[in-house]
Amino acid sequence: MKILYVLGGLPFGGIENLMFDISVELKKRGIDHKIVNLSGEGEKVREFLESGLPVINLGRSKKDIKTYKLKTALKLRKLIQEYRPDIVHTMQFSGDYFGRIASIGLPVKVVTHIHNIKKEKRFERRIFNRILSFRTDTFISVSVAVKNYVNKYHNISKRENIILYNGVNFEKLKPYRKSKINGKDRFKLIFVGRLFPQKNIDILIKALAILRKKWHQSHLWIVGEGKERTNLEKLTSELNLKDSIKFLGYQKNVGKFLTKAGIFLLPSSYEGFGIAHLEAMYIGLPAIISPNVPSKEIASECSIISPIEPQKIAMAIEKLFKNENFYIEMAKKAQRIAEKYSIESYVDKLLLLYEKLLMEKTL
Repeated sequence: MKILYVLGGLPFGGIENLMFDISVELKKRGIDHKIVNLSGEGEKVREFLESGLPVINLGRSKKDIKTYKLKTALKLRKLIQEYRPDIVHTMQFSGDYFGRIASIGLPVKVVTHIHNIKKEKRFERRIFNRILSFRTDTFISVSVAVKNYVNKYHNISKRENIILYNGVNFEKLKPYRKSKINGKDRFKLIFVGRLFPQKNIDILIKALAILRKKWHQSHLWIVGEGKERTNLEKLTSELNLKDSIKFLGYQKNVGKFLTKAGIFLLPSSYEGFGIAHLEAMYIGLPAIISPNVPSKEIASECSIISPIEPQKIAMAIEKLFKNENFYIEMAKKAQRIAEKYSIESYVDKLLLLYEKLLMEKTL
């Protein structure tokens, strides 16, 4: 079996971390695969290459993934013809778009992997998603919420659409997994993710300002990088929270920060299925999440779902601050639930899907 993964770029983020872990696991199993980075850009490119993963940087800049860049589609088509994969597995809008166009008329099965419920603002992109569903053999959705979104906005061809929750490489997190759960860390809050508007990190900062009036020992770590950082640092200063909030930037090893924290925060306006949330669960952190975070589908027993309002989030956090036994119970449940979602189990399911598609091809 030969698999070609097609992504628009390799910045730091959940999709890229998942792709990294998939590739490492496939390499362990000796499965022939390649990863096409259409733009050739991204903060994680070096990490992929240094780990010996089979990345092909097809382009040289983000200009190469502009929607009407015919040259990119032709270069990718030539690569597919030369490599002759059995499966083309696409992710991100650019990967889905160019991967399916380049595969038209070629004897390959196409898997289109949708990771979030973000509705495309540009009309032509919404149209392309619908039309190109006819070149998709199977959709993978990372949650029930995403599956419903795909069926509404992508899948006019009525292709198979399966749910496959994300998996995590727990081996790299094992040194940081909390063997003894207690409540001493529960006043240490942590956010992990890109610093983008939809993550609502400003709401977290305002919630901390409320908490600090009563819980002086509470503080927040913000792990990640992004275009909102300057605005968030400015807000932190305005609320006199510089001593209680740390901006840690992008961190390759998130585990060493999660293990020192007590509560994971994810108040996003939209998500797919947060890998960082799953990592936090494995280590032993309860979470405060918004109603828009689809990981609630598996994590409702170890998460408090809160509206995206500073006062409401502060109240939800305070429930864990006040009751140490409740906190410990939630943390233990988080660890138990997370164990079901290893990258090994994930890749097993992925390979079964590929095999099923190839069997259909031979019938």
